[in-house]
Amino acid sequence: MMSPQLAESIGGIRHPADLLRLPIIGSSDPWWKIWFAEAGIDDPDLETHRVNDFGEQDLDASAALSGQGVAILTPLLYRDELASGRLIQPFSLRARDGKGQWLIYPENRRNVPKIRAFRQWILKELESEGARTEDGD
Repeated sequence: MMSPQLAESIGGIRHPADLLRLPIIGSSDPWWKIWFAEAGIDDPDLETHRVNDFGEQDLDASAALSGQGVAILTPLLYRDELASGRLIQPFSLRARDGKGQWLIYPENRRNVPKIRAFRQWILKELESEGARTEDGD
């Protein structure tokens, strides 16, 4: 994500490779290589584009908002900034690292009311969040 002004400074962003013309916030973050690989760009030289390495998403977002570079951010956490136009996400591509999260409980407790209620609630929340992010919200 980046400020619209930063994108305009190079005449717009049309292809993922265009991002390599801009400062990369957190260039040592492994997610950059994963994202660029998903975008069809193998082994991009991110070191020549390094601007800073805060290592914290909120600091990366602040830098992106102020036009200092392009940051990998979680769209769900910055949906207000995206909705207001303060940040743009030029590509809908989402990188995945193949890892997941699991809700684990003993099988014999599957029907315990509080476990069942929590499982139903978390699945509903995840479904709701997934629908919002797929719609770009």
